[in-house]
Amino acid sequence: MNNLKKNHILFSIVCLVFGLFVFCALPFAQEKSNEDLQKEYAPILGEYEFVTEGQTTIIRFYIEGGELWADSGDGRPATLEPVEDEVFSFTAEDPISGMFEIEFLKDDQGEYAICHIVNTSMGLEIEGTKIR
Repeated sequence: MNNLKKNHILFSIVCLVFGLFVFCALPFAQEKSNEDLQKEYAPILGEYEFVTEGQTTIIRFYIEGGELWADSGDGRPATLEPVEDEVFSFTAEDPISGMFEIEFLKDDQGEYAICHIVNTSMGLEIEGTKIR
């Protein structure tokens, strides 16, 4: 009976370790390579020009390190997180400016050439046009 109890405990530990291994490995299995992301996000990658109050800002959207990034040249590039069940809709958090909602829209020719950005805490709502 003592042997049976030890085997049961050992089996439980092995199952627990295996379960933790599978659980911890799952996020790595779901990560996409830069190449996969380049293909998936190809229609929206590039530079977009935003004009507000006479000032022009260029934001570059690119893939690096297995993530989609936005960089306006302010020294604080931000990673974009996809919005669930939305096509080319993202959120990005900046430690200074707060949460941004970013959505890519099609133009009259059916190409993704418009980027709509909202930051409610800043009272910001702008649209930019793809230039490259």
